[in-house]
Amino acid sequence: MPGLNTAQALALLSKLRQAAPPATADRLGDVAALLESLAQENAYLNALVSENTGLLAGAPAAAPDALPAAGGTMALDLLAGVTEALRLPLANIRERAEMVQAGLLGQITDEQDYWLTTIYSSTERAFRLLDTVQQIIALEQGRVKLNHANFVTSELLEEARGRAADLIAARRHRLTVIVPQTVPLATGDYHQTQVVLSDLLDNAARYTPEGGAIRLSVESLGSHALFSVADSGLGLSAEDLANVGRPFWRADRHPLVRQHAGTGLRLFLAKQVLARQAGELIFYGEPGVGSTFSFTLPSPG
Repeated sequence: MPGLNTAQALALLSKLRQAAPPATADRLGDVAALLESLAQENAYLNALVSENTGLLAGAPAAAPDALPAAGGTMALDLLAGVTEALRLPLANIRERAEMVQAGLLGQITDEQDYWLTTIYSSTERAFRLLDTVQQIIALEQGRVKLNHANFVTSELLEEARGRAADLIAARRHRLTVIVPQTVPLATGDYHQTQVVLSDLLDNAARYTPEGGAIRLSVESLGSHALFSVADSGLGLSAEDLANVGRPFWRADRHPLVRQHAGTGLRLFLAKQVLARQAGELIFYGEPGVGSTFSFTLPSPG
């Protein structure tokens, strides 16, 4: 399902209103008004991200135990408030789209159903963006407690494979999981690390053309365990290598990337989470050949 920008969504809502009966048209007008309000608040959010916080603007992150400066704390608090305020209009847009799509306000056409589904999908992506921003804020403000413990790395791989199974099957990829005979242990927050690995596997599945090959592996480096997700997808150019992990940067020149909405914040968040576990995100690749995203975690001494 293609994504919509605000102008496209408002144009489609206008088209739906013209074809709808009066009662439905009035409800769609409410949706349009909420969407315009959301767009204004989102523009304010982007301004805060790019101007008021060095964190999301790409400045180096503070040391894991360092407290943000007073000005930074105020900016992050304001950003957190904006993200929370956006949830209500988003929820209203989603609710009204569901009502219209369910036929509660009158019969709709197949075309109207298609675009209402797109509006619903767009609000879901917006909710995921807000969740990610709030996770970054909580991490920087020291409100995320990382529970460091030793764990068996193969269990992490199996859980990630299970989470991505449906997407990988839908795209007809071939997934290979490689674990050494002596399974290495790692030290870190199992849940947070699982999110990182699942995000990397999800990216590999989405940005590899259908029928591609993906390899999920772990190996011991002695003092560290190395987790890797390799694919036969788009690969990484010199520009990609210089920008991957920067907030709001994406390789939009690739049609396959444009098909999937994103912000680049998940990789940025992954780098912050790993850094707070004495780990590191590593990536390399070749255009048209594929890419490998890896990360390290300490092994118990």
